[in-house]
Amino acid sequence: MVRSSFGETHAMLHSFKKPAVLAFLVTALLLGAVGGINTWADNELPRVRFIATGGTIATRGGTRMSAEEVLQLVPGLQRHARPEPEQFANVASTAMTLDQWVQLARRVNEVFDHDPGLTGAVITSGTDSLEELAYFLHLTVKTPKPVVLVGAMRNAGALGYEGPANLLDAFRVAASTESRGKGVLVVLNDEINSAREVTKTDALRVQTFQSRPYGILGVVDPDRVVYYREPLKRHTQKAEFDV
Repeated sequence: MVRSSFGETHAMLHSFKKPAVLAFLVTALLLGAVGGINTWADNELPRVRFIATGGTIATRGGTRMSAEEVLQLVPGLQRHARPEPEQFANVASTAMTLDQWVQLARRVNEVFDHDPGLTGAVITSGTDSLEELAYFLHLTVKTPKPVVLVGAMRNAGALGYEGPANLLDAFRVAASTESRGKGVLVVLNDEINSAREVTKTDALRVQTFQSRPYGILGVVDPDRVVYYREPLKRHTQKAEFDV
């Protein structure tokens, strides 16, 4: 918060002679006024549970990476959230059974019930059945806090691997207070979709996940998470399903 009056600030700025110092102070005052940069201390960063299930996003060549190994590929994550990794599974999404879906929903509910200080959760999944898993969790997870599913169309050994960018976006969405109460979200390619509406439309393109005919819920910009609309159908706590 800027506590000095405009007149005091104006006089203070004129007391500095070097342009570099003046530019620094003006920038600092402007950023402080509009909140353009998060200045979290390490112990204030939002805590986000990272539940890894496998998929292309966790594949390098013919090997599967652990949750910790995947996180190491995400530059700048420590500026936005404190990830708390756990390995639920490490398989292709098509190898996940319905019993595992139920266990995953129960695990997510357990995590939030036992740790009220958590801000949100990020779950990795292969993209072949990501939309189905997301919708299942949308109806069975019982928390208003953000639960974000994320994947990648290319593996870590491929040119243009988008896993780190998608993961960073997913953590930023999960850490955002604007994401509360919107149900389970799917984040890929800088876009935020509702689990109820999203569909995989192409087996090759990174922009494959789309919400037709309604469109995306929001986007992940370089400086902020932006929502354009909210899902209105019942979900999570208001859904009738209980596992």
